[in-house]
Amino acid sequence: MPCMGYSDAINLASQKLSQIPPQKACEDCGARYENGEFILPWLNRDRVLSAAQDAQKILWLHYLTAGGTKKMTGELIAYRDTAPALFYEPNFYKRAVRPLVKCFGTIPEKLIELGTALGGQAAALGDASVTINVLPYLPLTFVIWRGCEEFPPEGNILFDKSAKTWFGSEDLAVLASVAVYELINIFKKGDIK
Repeated sequence: MPCMGYSDAINLASQKLSQIPPQKACEDCGARYENGEFILPWLNRDRVLSAAQDAQKILWLHYLTAGGTKKMTGELIAYRDTAPALFYEPNFYKRAVRPLVKCFGTIPEKLIELGTALGGQAAALGDASVTINVLPYLPLTFVIWRGCEEFPPEGNILFDKSAKTWFGSEDLAVLASVAVYELINIFKKGDIK
C-alpha cells in the first residue's frame, strides 16, 4: 500500500468528519462549531480547525471523529504503554521528549510557569512537571529531571490512560511532538496571556 501524504490523510479524515453532524462531533470532544468552523481548545487556547497546519489539522480531524471517552482515568502511562508503540518509541523520544529536554532541561521551573499559565497544573513527578490539556479530554504530563554533573537532563511525556480511546500510538507520538514544539514557541516568544 502506498504511503499516504498529508493531503490524502486530511481528505480522508475530512470525509469521515463530514459524515458526523457538527454539533455531535463537538459534543463528543469538547469543541465548538460556529459560523461553519470547528473551534478546538488547544493548550487551553481556542484554535480554528481550518487555520491549522497539516500535522495539527490531521490530529484535530482524528480527534473530532474519534468518539473517545470524556472520562480521564487519572492513571498516567508512558508512550510504550500505548501498544503497539514499542517500535516507534525511539522516534517518539527524538521528536517529542528530546526537544522538551533541550528547551527546559536546565530551567525546569520555566516549564511549570509556562504550563500553569496555559491552564495546566503542576504535577509531582521529576524535578518539574506539569499536566496540560492539549485538547479538552486529552491531558499530557510533561516531566523534566534537571540532571547533574554526572547525568544530563532527562524528561518524559506521559499520557492519561484514556488517551488510547482517542488516538493510536502514531497519532499520540505526533500529538506530543506538535504540543512540545508549540510550548517551545510560546515560551521563546513570551506569548503567555
